[in-house]
Amino acid sequence: MKKCLLIAVYLLVCFCNPLYAQPAATVASSSAIAEESGEAGPKFENPRDTVRAFMSVMNDVKNGNAAHMDTALAALYLDDLPEESRHSRAPEIAAQLYKILNHFTFKIDAIPVEISGRTYILPVGKEQGIEIALYRYDSGEWKFNYTKTLKRLDEYIELVEKSQKVQQEDSSIDPVYFSARETMRLFLLGMGQNSAQGTAAAVETLDLSRFERAVKREIGAERVAMLKSVLDRYKYIDLVELPNDRQGAPVILLADSSGRIIIERVKNPDSNIESWKFSAQTVAELPKLYDAFKDKPLVEGVISNVEIPLSVRIRDYMRRHFPGLLQQTLLLENWHWLGLFCIAFLGLGFSRVVTHILQNLIRVLFKREEVIVDSETQDRFIKPISITATTLFWWLGLSLLGLPADARMILLVSVKLVSALAGVWAGYRMMDVVGNFLQGKAEKTANKFDDLLVPLITRALKTMVVVFGLVFIADIFAVDIDKILAGLGIGGLAFALAAKDTISNIFGSLTVLIDRPFQIGDWVTIGSADGTVESVGVRSTRIRTFYNSLITIPNSELINAHIDNYGARQFRRITATIGIAYDTPPEKIDSFCEGIRELIRKHPYTRKDFYIVSLNEFAAASLGIMLYCFVKTPDWGTELREKHRLFNDIIRLANSLKVEFAFPTQTVYLRNQETPIHEDIPENELTAISRGQQLASQIVYDSLGNPPTTPPPVTF
Repeated sequence: MKKCLLIAVYLLVCFCNPLYAQPAATVASSSAIAEESGEAGPKFENPRDTVRAFMSVMNDVKNGNAAHMDTALAALYLDDLPEESRHSRAPEIAAQLYKILNHFTFKIDAIPVEISGRTYILPVGKEQGIEIALYRYDSGEWKFNYTKTLKRLDEYIELVEKSQKVQQEDSSIDPVYFSARETMRLFLLGMGQNSAQGTAAAVETLDLSRFERAVKREIGAERVAMLKSVLDRYKYIDLVELPNDRQGAPVILLADSSGRIIIERVKNPDSNIESWKFSAQTVAELPKLYDAFKDKPLVEGVISNVEIPLSVRIRDYMRRHFPGLLQQTLLLENWHWLGLFCIAFLGLGFSRVVTHILQNLIRVLFKREEVIVDSETQDRFIKPISITATTLFWWLGLSLLGLPADARMILLVSVKLVSALAGVWAGYRMMDVVGNFLQGKAEKTANKFDDLLVPLITRALKTMVVVFGLVFIADIFAVDIDKILAGLGIGGLAFALAAKDTISNIFGSLTVLIDRPFQIGDWVTIGSADGTVESVGVRSTRIRTFYNSLITIPNSELINAHIDNYGARQFRRITATIGIAYDTPPEKIDSFCEGIRELIRKHPYTRKDFYIVSLNEFAAASLGIMLYCFVKTPDWGTELREKHRLFNDIIRLANSLKVEFAFPTQTVYLRNQETPIHEDIPENELTAISRGQQLASQIVYDSLGNPPTTPPPVTF
């Protein structure tokens, strides 16, 4: 029980602090020369040291590191070269010599150390007439001879290039991984970079065809670190010892009771091209090889830089300190089951912490901005974010356990799929929370344009979340996006034709945003549709009619449609003809008309700078007084209320002046005595006008107060 608790604590510490692990070795390449700080360069005391130093440095130069180029030049005897051209020609001569030597395959360790004479000829290129000679000079150093070798490099290069040209014509071999030597070079180059990009390049040299795409990256990163660690403890890698031929038998680098390291030709499943890669058998046996070599010392001359992944370090820790938990139960070792339990438990706790923090952040943000939180929208967001946090924790935890390939594939694929789908779901619902926040901010402003803009922004963000989510899921499962895009390119014309209406609708929504022909809540007439604008989406605009039905208009029709926006009116017109009896005296007509004008002047919503109230016609049964004025109201309900108030006040004015409204009827008068019909008639026009103004003012004051107060707009 005590050991189980120790294991759980260790896994937790490793998970929370990825830097906690056994110290890794210093960064360097297997082909590098071990040089202690402060020491001078190689002394070239024998031909083997000279060739090894020259080839090692030139390999680094080919890989882009020319820091030790002087070491390579020191291996060349250039005193016989004219002094004026020595500085410019020396790097070119070194590159030519490297190209020639790199063309051949030979063992550097087979070059003798003790030689009685002063000249040594490398056993390469004799069939082609190439002679690579080293000479021991008076200083005691062995260098490449100028007269026999360096002077004739142009001639030798032609012979080498002619031979290489024949090999390069073989189209059945991958032009990148075209030989065992090149594959090893690219592997060492990638591992020497000590970066994620370098590790990914090194993984490409492995045959991972036995593993599913979803777990190739994780397994590949572990196996290249194991491979580099084994090679650094097995032998010093001289690239020239590996064959550079495009064809040939597999190259066995290591044969041990725990496994073998083999570079062989592997057929690309997508084509007939073959690539030289570390075999699938090697990849499968690397864990056993790593266990067999990990405690051995580094080979002399190697400065190892391999950084062992945390999953491998946890695996090593368990094997070193808890050997009793290595027994397998149901396909997994016991410590794996214990780790899975800890990860599952911690993942659930992690999701609770994340959701609690997010809920508090949302509450604080909305409260600070004085926006009401939609609890239903928040709950719809919290559920998928909880699943996402849990599965992400499990995803990372499973990667640290170093499970067997089959178990890792099943668990990681399942967790990745659920995590990706939950992440897209959470992002989609998060846009609802963002929309809720923006809508609350928009409602606090007088401008209605933001009310129109918020739904469009929310829908656009949701679309982006879905698109990026699909790309993310495709990337998780190593789907080739380039091929998908190429397929879309081939069917691009058909796709464009099918999406023509959708694209037109998108441009229509952009037109609404740019031109702003209407806003949310405006009364508009678009074609046969008449009603108030309820919402504007990416594809369509919805209008609520006055009989409460919903009309959906594609946004593409808005580009060329005639839009009559009643909601954009500054003033709303009132026009009417008031018919009064024919026997109304002119003085009363003047009083009545002036009273109506005063009502217009006194009413708070009426337009004061333009109105017409005049006797306009002699109808068949009445005298027609034309009423033409405007009211400044924000909506139709307020317009009707103010129109009602004005007409009601006109009726009150008519009753006060005893002005009769005319009806299309016939009236028979039977008089028995002379009775005056109209009384209290003003003496003149000025008196009549004054009396009309007084009566009209009193009517307005009686209803709205003195001075008149402005009634608020109609609300529903």
